[in-house]
Amino acid sequence: MKFRYIGTPKNITDLRSAISKRKQLERKDVKIAVIDNESFPMIDILQRHKFDIDKFDDIENIESLNAYDIILCDIQGVGTKFNTSYQGAYLVKEIYKRYPFKIIIAYTGSRYEPRYNEFLKYAEYNIPKDASSEEWVEKLDSALELASDPEHRWNRVRRYLLNKGVSLFELTLLEDDFVCRYLEKKSFENFPNSKISKSLDDNIRAILQSFAANALFKILVG
Repeated sequence: MKFRYIGTPKNITDLRSAISKRKQLERKDVKIAVIDNESFPMIDILQRHKFDIDKFDDIENIESLNAYDIILCDIQGVGTKFNTSYQGAYLVKEIYKRYPFKIIIAYTGSRYEPRYNEFLKYAEYNIPKDASSEEWVEKLDSALELASDPEHRWNRVRRYLLNKGVSLFELTLLEDDFVCRYLEKKSFENFPNSKISKSLDDNIRAILQSFAANALFKILVG
């Protein structure tokens, strides 16, 4: 980096007072995708609870999930287009790699091998497919709360960037840019700013721009 930061940068905890005053989202405000090659009997019950859910038997590309903030993924029987023996578990990791700010819930109706755990660690939650309707509603409400929390979403992105080798200095600048825009209700259209952006890998820049362009995020920042 060829520039210095003058002053004290903002950090994500500076958002907390603003977040406490944010609009409370309803279940219908958050789009949810289910990826399952078999029937998902719980979908009717969850829709009656006002969750906005679309079901896919499988997906051909990760970008088809762009409009969804919570993704429920069966770990078996899907992901066939990705030519992997890990099926939906592999899909969970691929979704995370493209959209680290989305909330992923992995589930299955059968037992799976321990080696799947290497992929399932990228899901926020794991739940049995045959869990009770009360458990599913509770889990989706928890996921909705996380999806609507800018601090949580940023922390997910931050961990991802750190694992990708983005320096602490760059992370500090990115976080300051993010927090300042949120607090000052500035546009995120050109996030991150050009001084930071030009030092980042193209893939990293694309993920940050996708994060800022997310429809739910736009609702949260007003």
